[in-house]
Amino acid sequence: MKTKRAAQGKKKISEIDSAELKFRAFLNKRDEINELAAIARSERDSLHDKRKELQGPMNEARDKRDAAVAEMRVHKAKRNELQAKAKELIEFKRKLKGSPMGDLKAEIRVVEVDIRRMELEQQTQALKLTEERELLEKIKARAADLQRYKGILAEQEKIQKEVKDVDGSIDTLFKLADKEHAEVVRLSEEQHKYHEEAQANAKEIGTLAATANKKHEEFLKLKEEADAVHQKAMELREKVLEIRNKKRDEIREERNAVRDVNLATRKILDDKDKKDKAADEALQLLLKKGKIEI
Repeated sequence: MKTKRAAQGKKKISEIDSAELKFRAFLNKRDEINELAAIARSERDSLHDKRKELQGPMNEARDKRDAAVAEMRVHKAKRNELQAKAKELIEFKRKLKGSPMGDLKAEIRVVEVDIRRMELEQQTQALKLTEERELLEKIKARAADLQRYKGILAEQEKIQKEVKDVDGSIDTLFKLADKEHAEVVRLSEEQHKYHEEAQANAKEIGTLAATANKKHEEFLKLKEEADAVHQKAMELREKVLEIRNKKRDEIREERNAVRDVNLATRKILDDKDKKDKAADEALQLLLKKGKIEI
């Protein structure tokens, strides 16, 4: 009986030890997984911090790019406006040059000489009335021609002046347009540089974000795994407590059983002593009364 109980006790203790070892193993595994999760979370946070650090320079580059584009559009509009005005003047100049020019100064000199010759003839020669009248009509006609030619010459000189003014204006407009175009080119290169800088930062931010997301997924997976292991550990803990309580109950039962045996034995012994004492008393009484002889 004792051997069987000892074997059972040894078996139950071994079962408790095994359960406790498994429980500790689950806790250690849970802690290891939590450490890996903490590392993944730290790496994720570090990646997010780097991404935030790049966010400022990227936004700054984008702001500079947008400012350069806005300024470039202003200069481009001015350039286009100046070029349009220059083209309008070129067309105006072309129309002016289409007017009949001719060598009017030479023609005027011929008419002036002709008029002086006829006036001299009218003053120096004795002419008939009809001849003098004809000569005066010729002088009048040539004087009219002279005034008409002088008017045309004045208009031509005005046109020539306007053409020269137009040429100067065209040159000025094209020079101003070239300056505006140079600004457009400079700002275009500048905005392209800032755009490339912003794109590079955006690309790196995208890479960091993708890596951070993977680390976050890894963190969540590890936390889920750690929670599962923790749940198993808690279930095993309940089993350990159950085994311990069962063992405690069995030990208590064994102690109670031993106590009951001891009490029963003690009672039996007490009853035997009482019976022996009663027998002795009875015997003494009988001896005194002479009922029996020894």
